[in-house]
Amino acid sequence: MTRLLLPDTPLIVGRAPAAGLRIDDQTLSREHARFLLSGSRVLVEDLGSKNGTFFAGGRVSRVELTMGDEVVLGAVSLQVQALGAKGDSLGLVREELIRHRLEEELTRARQFHRPFALLLVRALTPGGATPPEREEGAWIAAVRGHLRSVDVMSLYGSSALEVLLPETGAEEVHRIARAITASRAGGVGQLLVGLALYPASGGTADALFEAAREAAHRASPEQPVESGPAALLVRGESPEGAIIAGQMMRPVLETVANVATSRIPVILHGETGTGKEVLAQLIHESGPRKGRRIVRVNCGAIPRDLVESTLFGHERGSFTGALQQQKGVFEEADGGTVFLDEVGELPPAAQASLLRVLEVGAFNRVGSNRELEVDVRIVAATHRDLEAMAEAGTFRSDLYYRLSGVVIEIPPLRERGDEIEPLVRRFLHAANKANGRRVEGISPETLALLEAYSWPGNVRELRNVIERAVVVTQGVLIGPEALPARVRTGGHRPEAAPGKGSAPAPAPAALEPEQAREKVNQFEARMLEEALAATGWNRTEAAKKLGMAVRTLSYRMKVLGVKKPE
Repeated sequence: MTRLLLPDTPLIVGRAPAAGLRIDDQTLSREHARFLLSGSRVLVEDLGSKNGTFFAGGRVSRVELTMGDEVVLGAVSLQVQALGAKGDSLGLVREELIRHRLEEELTRARQFHRPFALLLVRALTPGGATPPEREEGAWIAAVRGHLRSVDVMSLYGSSALEVLLPETGAEEVHRIARAITASRAGGVGQLLVGLALYPASGGTADALFEAAREAAHRASPEQPVESGPAALLVRGESPEGAIIAGQMMRPVLETVANVATSRIPVILHGETGTGKEVLAQLIHESGPRKGRRIVRVNCGAIPRDLVESTLFGHERGSFTGALQQQKGVFEEADGGTVFLDEVGELPPAAQASLLRVLEVGAFNRVGSNRELEVDVRIVAATHRDLEAMAEAGTFRSDLYYRLSGVVIEIPPLRERGDEIEPLVRRFLHAANKANGRRVEGISPETLALLEAYSWPGNVRELRNVIERAVVVTQGVLIGPEALPARVRTGGHRPEAAPGKGSAPAPAPAALEPEQAREKVNQFEARMLEEALAATGWNRTEAAKKLGMAVRTLSYRMKVLGVKKPE
C-alpha cells in the first residue's frame, strides 16, 4: 500500500482506525510514528511505540530520510519513494544500494571485459542556484525518461543524481548524457552531467565516484557534459597542498626524502586509496627531475592488448586501428619520471619489455625494429604482494628484483587515526569550494564516528564521505545523519536497544544490507521473468524489451537464478 506525503502535512502511521496510514499489524502501536515531508527530506518521529522504529539497523526516536531510504516500524518495512507527475515511482534507490550494484558491475565487467559508466547529474536554475524543492520530481523524471529499466539512480543531496549505466560504451554514454542535458523540466534551467567510464576513469568504486563528481564540478552551462579524468594517462598534476602526516607516516616521508635525490627504482606498497600517487608525485618533485614531466599510467586499466602500445608506442599500421605513429609513456617521460600504478597487473609480455628498459634503458615501439634510448626514473605502486607473486611465477622475479630497489610500505588510514581530523578539515574546505556550500565544520559526535570507522577505502573513501556530507548537510555543522549508514554503524550492525518493558523487536533484520540487496534482487528477478514470459522466453526479444544487451540478460539470469519453467 502507498500513501502520498504532502509538504508540511504530518502523516500518522499505526493500527488506529484514525491513522493516516492504517496497517493492521500487531507489531505496530496504535499511533506508531509520524512522517513529515520537508523539502526533499522525510522526517520520521517515533511516538513512543512499544516495538520501536529502526533505521540502518539501529533503534531511533527521530530520523531524517531521503528518497529510497527504508525504515522499519515494529516488523513492517516502509520505503520513501519520489513520484513523477503521473504518480509513478521514479525508481530511486538508497546510496548504499547503488554502491552495491556498482561493485557487482565491477566484478562482471572484469570477468567479461565490458564497459559501463557512472554519471553525476546536477540540476541548476537559470540563475545558477539549486532548483526549488517543488521542482525536484520533474527534473528527476526527465532524467529517468532517458534511461533504461536496468539503469539505477540515487539522490546525491537535493539537487544531484548518481546514475549507474550497466554495460554501456563511451559512444552510448555520451549520447545519453547529451540527451539529459538537453532536457528541460519545470523550474530547472539546466542539467549538467559529469561522467566516468570503466575502465578509463578508474578501476574501483571510489575512483569512479570521485571521477564522476570531479567532472560534474567542471561542467557548466557552456560545457554541460564533462568526462572524468582518464586513468590510463594523467600528466603533471601537483599535490593538493602540504601532505598531512601523522606519527605512522613520518618514517615514510623520511624514506621518501632519502630516495628522492637518487634514480633507484621504488615500489610504493599499500592498500587502494592510501595515497600512493601523492607520494609518487612527492618523490618526483623532491628530486633532480622535478623540472621535467611525470607521466602516470594505471597498468590495471589498460586493455591487455594495448599495454605495450601504451607504454612503448607504436608505428603506423602495426596493428588494426594504428592509423598513425604514436609515442608511448616512456618516450613522453624522457628525462623525467614514469609512475606505474598497479604494476602487478602487467601481462607477461609487457613485464619483459619493462625489464629491458630497466636493464639497458632502451625499447622498441610496437611494429618497429629501431631501438630507442630513454632516461627515466621509475616509481611503481601496487596493493599486491609482488614478492609472493614472483615466488608463485605470476610476476617475473627478475623484474621484481630490479623494481624493488626500495620498497616503501604505506600504512592504511585505520592505523593513522591522528590524521583523520586534519584530513576532514582539508576535504571539508575543498568540498565547500567545489559545491558552493558554506558548511563551517563537523560536530564532535560525527568526528568520533569518523575516527571509529575502519576506512577500507582509506583516504579516497574519507574524501568521498566528506564531500557527500557537505552536499547533504542542511545546517552549518555536519551531523551523524549526513554520514553513510556504513560509517554511522562502524561497518557493522549495532545492537538495537529494546523498547521499554518489551523484548527487542525482530524488525532490524529487515534492514541488514544482505536483506536489502535480496529485496532488490527479487524485484529484478521478477522483472526479468515477466519480460521473458511475455516474449516466450526468447532472450533476444526480452533483452530488447528490457533495454539491455543479451549478454547482460544472460548474466543477470545466472546471478539471480532465473530459469525457464519446466
